[in-house]
Amino acid sequence: MADAAGFDVRASQGEQDAACYARAVDAVGVAVHPLETLDERARSLAELTEIFNEVGSDHALIGGLAVGYHARKRATIDVDMLVPRERLDILAGVFRGRGYLVTQSPDMVRVFSGSANVDEDDALIDLLAREAHAVLDEAARVAEPAIVLGHPVRIVPRGALVALKFHAAVSPRRAHLDRHQDVVDLGRIVEKRFGPDDEALALRIAALSYPGADIELAALLDDLRAGRPIKI
Repeated sequence: MADAAGFDVRASQGEQDAACYARAVDAVGVAVHPLETLDERARSLAELTEIFNEVGSDHALIGGLAVGYHARKRATIDVDMLVPRERLDILAGVFRGRGYLVTQSPDMVRVFSGSANVDEDDALIDLLAREAHAVLDEAARVAEPAIVLGHPVRIVPRGALVALKFHAAVSPRRAHLDRHQDVVDLGRIVEKRFGPDDEALALRIAALSYPGADIELAALLDDLRAGRPIKI
């Protein structure tokens, strides 16, 4: 494995929501209820759908909202999408034109409320170039239509989402607690429903991460099903 750290994927939904609840705090220290957070994400998703239609950009929903669709709903701070790199500039411009604060790098656009402190506050929307890694590109390629929080989107299927969560969890550059959440999310997806076709897709995409990644993911899935401690 890329790093040895033990994670408990059996954390309760209440514990997961509590972690998100603790993060969802505004500038004056007032905590936001997880259901309010999901309502805000629904509004963000509605605006994203409108903008994607306006500029003609393909997309694939990933992150916490995708986990909620494939497993169980949980509070999530932002909306995460894979988009073509060539559309990042125009999408950033559209959001700036609507009064949002936007930060941009070659492979990512982060969208904040107009009153946010971009150095301290969480983004509302993260748009990631699908070409940034072969795992992301293949996950976006197999995206499928769905209705999420009442809005039509394209979303990565279960197998692709498990591969993405594994890819994030083994990244040495990712924060420890974020990697913990990735493993919990992966476990919730597998627990809810994960058939042979889902596993085959997950292993095929994970193999694009690094040599042997598919073998490591297969071992992790076996440990999950057997109730053994998980190592990443």
